Amino acid sequence: MLVLKTKLNAAERAKRKIIEQNALALDYTIEKDDEYIYFPLKEKEYFNEIELKDDDFAFIDCEMRKKKMPPTRDLRKLLEGKLSIEEFEKLKTSYDTVGNIAILEIDDDLRKYEKIIAEALLESNKNIKTVLRKDEKHEGEFRTQKMKWLAGIKTKETIHKENGVLLQLDVETVYFSPRLSTDRKRIMQQVKEGEDILVMFSGCAPYPCVFAKNTKARTIVGIEINPEGYRYGLKNLELNKLKNVVLINGDVNKEVPRIYKHILGLKSSIDEDELTRRLMEKPLMMEFHLFKRDLFENRYALEKIIQEFKKKNIQVIMHMPFPEKENHWLGGKTIDESVVVLKVLGDICKTYDVKAVVHVTWGKPEISDEEIANNIKKLKEYYDYFYFENGIESYSTTDQILRISKYAGIKNVCIDTAHLYIVYKNNEKIIHHINAMRENFNTYFHLSDSDGIGEGMLIDSGDVDIERILAYVLRGIVEVRSKDEKNPIEMIGSYREIISEQKKFNRILMPLPKSAGDFLDTALLAAKKGTIIHFYNFLREDNFTEAERIVDAACKRAGRTWRKIAFVKCGQHAPRTFRICLDFEVLN
Repeated sequence: MLVLKTKLNAAERAKRKIIEQNALALDYTIEKDDEYIYFPLKEKEYFNEIELKDDDFAFIDCEMRKKKMPPTRDLRKLLEGKLSIEEFEKLKTSYDTVGNIAILEIDDDLRKYEKIIAEALLESNKNIKTVLRKDEKHEGEFRTQKMKWLAGIKTKETIHKENGVLLQLDVETVYFSPRLSTDRKRIMQQVKEGEDILVMFSGCAPYPCVFAKNTKARTIVGIEINPEGYRYGLKNLELNKLKNVVLINGDVNKEVPRIYKHILGLKSSIDEDELTRRLMEKPLMMEFHLFKRDLFENRYALEKIIQEFKKKNIQVIMHMPFPEKENHWLGGKTIDESVVVLKVLGDICKTYDVKAVVHVTWGKPEISDEEIANNIKKLKEYYDYFYFENGIESYSTTDQILRISKYAGIKNVCIDTAHLYIVYKNNEKIIHHINAMRENFNTYFHLSDSDGIGEGMLIDSGDVDIERILAYVLRGIVEVRSKDEKNPIEMIGSYREIISEQKKFNRILMPLPKSAGDFLDTALLAAKKGTIIHFYNFLREDNFTEAERIVDAACKRAGRTWRKIAFVKCGQHAPRTFRICLDFEVLN
């Protein structure tokens, strides 16, 4: 072949001229020895020869090595010779990618080639490890879709990366649209600091995770009817280490009016009479305050109750035993007995995957904060299960709790509102404390009132700003002391008062395009003045105003007024049909 032989000191000059004339044969290697560089050139008829004015250049004819070209990554080229021209016309080369899974649509006429197509796709994209084919349309209450495995690793579960979060899911049992990634980012960029957000139809929690990870929203509530979606959502909160999200498994229309019932529970001993009265309220969460005997002599009865409650889908929290005699717990010079008791409590938590509340100290400690932190570290194997509760005489102030907890490396804290008011007698300082705890730990609340002296008082009987604090609560109990614990009318009265309230939100998302209109009345129940609602739908391009008609009708039924903020096309669903999002603000 034609080669330009060039002395080393003239190589750059030669290379510039060759490139200017588009003469370099790119599929051959440029070679070099001690004196010369050899540039492979295209055939003479495509090359205007360089004028040689000195001995630095010479044209020669010699063999050159052909480059090893990487294999083609073009799916159509990989299928050349395997499909006819007519079959190529029916081939859909676009596909959805969820994590390392590719999901294909293959026409019936090409099903006999589906394995060949899938193998070619694996070869064309090294990031794909599994190829599936859509077997049916999205259908049923859970909007799931059957998938057929075609090639690669035989799995339907993957971890998808999006907007800074990891989302684990099974693509067959959970509805998830990677195509909405851009719209999730669009809405994420609108979220203001301190917003409370409701995500209806939250699936495996892509919206809650993206918002919790990338914004300063105060709280995010996600509601999903599919148990598998809910289960993966919980995994994803843990996977991304998110603290300000609560997920609810249930029907949106049923659960939105009773969100506080999912957030707050009751407190009881394991005494049958006490439990019976509280269960009449049908709580979804119960905290058991234990006695030492419950962990030892009565352990079988305790474990049986835990199992029964879990079967009824009632969340169980345990509270460490109250001291039967003066005991500083982890704040004492001798803590061997305390550690034994707490390890038994922790083992039960591990066995049944339940949480427990632990007092760091009881009364004034005998040791320093650093020594208390070192004592807490003896329970490190239970950090995933223990919430460490703020006290009154120690482990009580914001600075002290942060100092001890960070040194000990704990993950979870229990915030007792009455204890905080006794310590600070100031609601602003309580809010500051709550924000500091939420920023650093997972939080659980004991919600009760105080006049600065007493604790466990009836809600709204003291000076604690419970209504303001409620905005920060995502999990906790109403801890009101009653004159008769077998008929705890004070606790139940406070509990009923709170759970009867409708939790309101600054922003509501409705990512259920096919039937979101059926849930607009419910969304408006949870909206306040200024709430922004993101309403999704599938609409033909000649009927985009239908979204506004649906919203207007719902607002008129609810006696609300609204204004359009934006109308966004979020992707094509079918020919001339798009997934759209209508953003609107509730004005009254």
